[in-house]
Amino acid sequence: MPTIAETERLWLKPYRMNMADGVYEVVRKQEIADTMLMIPHPYPRKQLEGWLDYVQKSFEVGHAFEYAVFTKEQPARYIGNCGLVSLSKAHRSGEIGYFIDPGEWGQGYATEACRKVIDIAFAEHGLNRLFGRCLVRNPASRRVLEKAGMVFEGRFKQEFFMDGAFEDVDYLAILKSEYAVSRD
Repeated sequence: MPTIAETERLWLKPYRMNMADGVYEVVRKQEIADTMLMIPHPYPRKQLEGWLDYVQKSFEVGHAFEYAVFTKEQPARYIGNCGLVSLSKAHRSGEIGYFIDPGEWGQGYATEACRKVIDIAFAEHGLNRLFGRCLVRNPASRRVLEKAGMVFEGRFKQEFFMDGAFEDVDYLAILKSEYAVSRD
């Protein structure tokens, strides 16, 4: 199994089935579903175990690398997710996705986790391009991507239909060469 990633304040760990209760306490919150493209509300508990199984298998075969996020201060308390999804090995590109428990918003955890996952994407997985996306009505998520080094590339109007309304989505990205310069 892959090793645990570490930042100054966080542990990023590959998902395990024994994390289900902690994960459920976060993903079941309305604020998470309201700001995420693919998380329903209410979140069915039974669906969580299927997702955890999928995430573990994807990690093991190298199709996606999603990490459970924990603080070093409370290492047993799950606070969110950050990872590489939608990987294309042929094009050496992928998407970064993340969410943090609403009770932990505003503390920089999402940015810190994203920076680490970007490091992993370029250093360990040989990606050349990484993109992230967020709902236009979620400027805090856009700021996370910008603080992690990504640059706005465009807006997809009415890209998703959620809760009876069309949603505009902003896309941001970073190239490996740009990231290397930003780290110097």
